[in-house]
Formats: sequence, structure tokens, C-alpha cells
Amino acid sequence: MDHAEEPATAGTTPRIPEPLIIGRRPMLRSEPGALPRIADRRPDTEVDGADLPGLTVRAASIRGDAHRYYGTVRQDAMGLWQIGDDRLLACVADGLGSKELSHVGAATACEAAYRNFAAFLAGEDLSHAANQLFENISNDLREKAHARGVDPGDLSTTFLAALVEAKADTSWHVMLLRVGDSSAFHLRQGEWTPCFPEDEEGETGQLATSATHALPRDTGSVDVGAAILNPGEMLLLCTDGLTRPMRGEQVRAQLAEWWSEPTPPSLPEFFWQLSFRVKTHDDDRTAICLWRT
Repeated sequence: MDHAEEPATAGTTPRIPEPLIIGRRPMLRSEPGALPRIADRRPDTEVDGADLPGLTVRAASIRGDAHRYYGTVRQDAMGLWQIGDDRLLACVADGLGSKELSHVGAATACEAAYRNFAAFLAGEDLSHAANQLFENISNDLREKAHARGVDPGDLSTTFLAALVEAKADTSWHVMLLRVGDSSAFHLRQGEWTPCFPEDEEGETGQLATSATHALPRDTGSVDVGAAILNPGEMLLLCTDGLTRPMRGEQVRAQLAEWWSEPTPPSLPEFFWQLSFRVKTHDDDRTAICLWRT
């Protein structure tokens, strides 16, 4: 997309093209389909973003083609909150597919992280504070389950939080905390680098992750990572609906091409980019991208 072109004016009828197909054509159509027949359903898609001094944020959470086809709810969730003038909290969560209320758990975990982050920031020992934060989030999940009269395991979700903080040297420092298989990647000069050592690719090209860990059960399985964002670099936070197709070289290359452009995408453009389609990958897909501008 040419970011320098003039915007459309009245009388023209520009159309957003169909999502890009990478590799073989998927069998399912990429259409919303039936509405989930539940009282507490989530929207098919969420799009969010921010333009802060020195930092551009784009975020989207999209219902997977399989959930659209069967008329079931999107189980991913995300959240963005600005904390003061120089901090941003970004969260992604992926409710376990086998749990009926995991979409409630994913959304609750993101909201609970924001409510409990002040206590985390006040902690002096990082390891202890991180474990306490995830225990507090899990307590909120248990309270939600109790209020609904269900087992806490029915709200099981993976969870990843990033605290992004501006520094005087013009860089942004990022602290990453997670339980489960949601991931974070650093993009610089067109190359992807995992932010968690556990996500390094092995000989088979498969990402080794803590896929079985989830809240509220695994509060003691917190992974801690970090990154420094310098001008021209980008940080990606995502659920496994994106990390799995990113195991393919074509997908990694296409995303790197899009997201290495001098100007970050608009919100509609970001949604279109994240909607790319790959055969056999039809799970919910959530991504938050943070560009240091």
C-alpha cells in the first residue's frame, strides 16, 4: 500500500481486497458465519491502536475460520492501557479450545492484569512480583468462576503481558510476562527474533513452547522475558493462532515485509494484513504490534 497516495474522496468506491492467501488455498471461507448462541459472546473481531510520542500501536483479535464456520465464539482476547505518560500495558490471551467458558477467562485475565498491575510495579523482587501478579489474576478467574457456579478450569486461558516503558535514551524497554504458549517477537532489519529463549526454533523448525500451561492452574509457571525497542524496530505480541503459521517461511517473510515499512499500517490495513489465510491454520488470531518510531 502506498502511504503517500491521496485518500479516497466522495464519489469513489474503493474496496478492500479479500485477505491474502499464502501458499495453498484453505478449504473454509473467511466469512463471519452464524452468531454464537450464547449470552456472553465476544465480537467476531476487535481492532484497537494508539499513536503515542515515539510509539505506534496496532492491535487486532480475529475469530478463526473454524469458529466462524461452526458459529462458535472467539476465545482470544486482548487489552491495551496507557499507564501515566511513559508506560503502556499490552495483553493477549488465548482461552483453551476445550473449555466452554475459556473466552470469558481470556477477557477476564486481560482486565485483571490491568487492575493488579499497580501492585506488581510496587514490588521490589521481580520474580516474586511476577508470580504474585499471576496469582492475583488467577484469583480473579476463580472468583468469576464461583460467581457463575462453574469449575475454575472452565475459564482456562494462556496469558501474555508486556509493560512498555519509555527511557531517556530514546529507547523503549519492554518487560514480558507469560503463562502458556502466547509469544513475543522482535522485528529489526527484516528479521524475527523470539523474546523468550523457550521459543527458539529447533532443527525441525518447530517452536518449543510451554503449551500445556494455563491460568488459573499454573500460577507457578511464569516465563519472564525482555526487549529493547530502538527507532525503526517493532515488537509483536501474539497468540498461537499467529505463531503457528509463522513457522512457515512464506508467512514470516510476508509479515516482515509488511511490518518493516517506514510507516506503520493504518487500523484497517493492519486488520487486513492480520487476516491473511493459510491452509490448515484456522484458529483465532490475535496480535499487538508496537513500532518504535
